[in-house]
Amino acid sequence: MQPVSDSDDTNMLIRMHKADNGDCVSIETQSEFVLIDGGTAQSFETWKGQIIGQVEQINSLIITHIDNDHVNGIIKLLEHEDCPVIEQVIFNGAEQLFGPLIDFDEEDRRSERKLLALSEECSSAGDKDQVGSSEGTSLSYTLAAKNIKCNDIVNGESLYREKCSSFNIGSLKFTVIGPEKNSLSELKAIWKDKLVQKKIKPKIISKSYYDTFEVFADSLRALLPNNHQISSTTQQTIESLANESFDDDDSPTNKSSFSFLIESNGKRILYLGDCHVDVVISWLNLHGEDVIKVDAVKISHHGSQNNTSLELLKRIDCNKYLISTNGKSHGHPDLQTLARIALVNQSSETDIIINYEVDTIPSWFMSELITSYSHIKLSMNGYEVEL
Repeated sequence: MQPVSDSDDTNMLIRMHKADNGDCVSIETQSEFVLIDGGTAQSFETWKGQIIGQVEQINSLIITHIDNDHVNGIIKLLEHEDCPVIEQVIFNGAEQLFGPLIDFDEEDRRSERKLLALSEECSSAGDKDQVGSSEGTSLSYTLAAKNIKCNDIVNGESLYREKCSSFNIGSLKFTVIGPEKNSLSELKAIWKDKLVQKKIKPKIISKSYYDTFEVFADSLRALLPNNHQISSTTQQTIESLANESFDDDDSPTNKSSFSFLIESNGKRILYLGDCHVDVVISWLNLHGEDVIKVDAVKISHHGSQNNTSLELLKRIDCNKYLISTNGKSHGHPDLQTLARIALVNQSSETDIIINYEVDTIPSWFMSELITSYSHIKLSMNGYEVEL
């Protein structure tokens, strides 16, 4: 892969790789290469050519959270015979939440059978994204089996805002916005309640424990009764869409997502993973930031209307908004999110960049953007952004 330009005006190169309905984003400087998430298992065949054989070393591999549209492509990468050298991994997986794998010869067969049954149940409830040769294998187990350590910056434990406010990867500074400790505690409690409900009392933390936890966590989106996935498709106005009432994301896995302020040489990225709005707002309040000025925002949760509010956008000063999705899951990006970005930035030159050509945006919306929001440029198939 070609290094970042020597131009003084270029500090970071952001690539939104084609990750289907998921995220796979690399951030590159003159001396660092960071990969964040890996999209779906199927998408690995599309984006691997930008990594395999092109990148010798990944300085940091960051997996924002457990959902399969962020995780499964990473499993495929780790299993590839030409996977680059990985210096460090940052991930709050089963090991970080519950403890290290114990591979005893004597298995707790009763618990193992129950865990397998629970895994099958959850697989049918959630979105299916087969990993191929790794089917049924979690990222936590893959990392443990390959003896790849996670979260060394916090001694292998779970990483959250209160424990680690920031860390450096070479010249890149990552300030931790989320998750908060209580978000991880909530996810752990939901899992332990499920084990109690199923009368599963495992004696050891086994491969099945790792695998079933991550399948269960990923399935929570489908199991939640208040899972908002509907975007407006009838003709309205951009202003009315932007001002529709905001309904917060209710996914505990999204709430556990990493989100960061990434800085290098005066350039700043607000990288929001799939995080919840209140996590970002609480961080802004904590640091006394009425309005934060950044050079790019990676919009949360593929442009879902439940992860980007007018309240949050009004506290961000930025002219580049990045959305990663192919538009084939839940209708992302939602029109409400695009409308909110357009309304807040209607008086300044602003780019909204989607990494696929999506067909979920109606012609009336595009026409109104052109006629009434002339400062807003909506681009599709955007791949690279230089800062």
